[in-house]
Amino acid sequence: MTTGYTPIYRIMKDNEDITGNFNDRTLQIRVDLQAGDGNDDQCTIIVDDRDWRVVRPLNGDVIGIWLGYVEVGMAYMGSFELSDITFLGPPRQIKLLGKSTGTNDIQKAPAIREFDNKSVGDILGQMAGQTGLGLSISGDLSGFKIPFKNQGNVSNLHLLNELERLTGAVAKVVDGKLMFIKRDGGETASGVALPTLVLLPEHFGTWEVRYTSKPGYGQVKASWFDKDEMVRKWVGAGITSGDGVGLANKFGGAFNIGQLFNSQEEAQRAAQSQAENFQRAEVTAKFDLAKGDPWIRDQQTLLVTGMRDAINGSYVISKATHTYIKSTGIKSEFECKLPGTGVDYAEASTEFMRPGPGELLGEYLRTHPNVNPGDLSQDDINAINQGGFVQ
Repeated sequence: MTTGYTPIYRIMKDNEDITGNFNDRTLQIRVDLQAGDGNDDQCTIIVDDRDWRVVRPLNGDVIGIWLGYVEVGMAYMGSFELSDITFLGPPRQIKLLGKSTGTNDIQKAPAIREFDNKSVGDILGQMAGQTGLGLSISGDLSGFKIPFKNQGNVSNLHLLNELERLTGAVAKVVDGKLMFIKRDGGETASGVALPTLVLLPEHFGTWEVRYTSKPGYGQVKASWFDKDEMVRKWVGAGITSGDGVGLANKFGGAFNIGQLFNSQEEAQRAAQSQAENFQRAEVTAKFDLAKGDPWIRDQQTLLVTGMRDAINGSYVISKATHTYIKSTGIKSEFECKLPGTGVDYAEASTEFMRPGPGELLGEYLRTHPNVNPGDLSQDDINAINQGGFVQ
């Protein structure tokens, strides 16, 4: 196992490696990989413009970013369309902001005006088609029908957020493809199970795990219309707190979803999805790794062990931030939540990745053939945004 790592990066534009244009000038590259909820993958690059000789970047330019280490290789961060360029001084600098390629197309596309009783697959297919994006959707989510009518000009982003909420999914654009996958599912869009990453105290620089009391609801209820009996019926899903205590024992109240669903199955899915959202909100964690590891992504399932109770346990990364800083190297920070299903990955997972202290996930993948990225299809690799484990 390598103990010392030399940080490197790569920037591509129009299939041309332009890293050499940045090597003496890049002060910082930050990439935020986010698991939906209205948030996009983004990049921020700060360039030294001390002599005003940097060629002017333009809004709309598309760049690909890799971060990694000489001794291991580089992990693909994604492609980003520049959307905001700021010239600063003193000192003379250029700040570039970019969003995952295709995100701006979703935002600018005409809103879908009619989706009453359409399925998720129909709506996302129409949205992707009118923006020229590819589409990757988990099969069990595709047939869910929308229980409400379009009222006014609802934006595409607002509609995606609604679909996430009702189905328990993650909606995001990655490399020009609209992804819609099960949240906390531990699987890619095509159903391939992803191993759970096991982290020990030696992997962390700092940590913060916060338990927040959110009283009010012990369950979520949703209704559907029984066409045979011509009556409205209700189903429910219980909410369990982060301490494993049912809030219904304390408060007993129910959160009622306003929409009337098409079937009992869809009402039950919506109730379960909202219950999982409440459960995720009770425990949040922030982990700063001792060694930056850009191979770790949003929606990665984690098992933290070797620490105290209330820190040990199962988590899902909702936001992964990887930052290359010229003076210090690569830093990785994660914002995490409990899995909404309350699953214990120590018992539920069938495959684990266990990097040693100081070892990067990228090196672990390279040296453990039983965890073979070659088993994943290209769509799978795109789904977890890890195109090229070792470059």
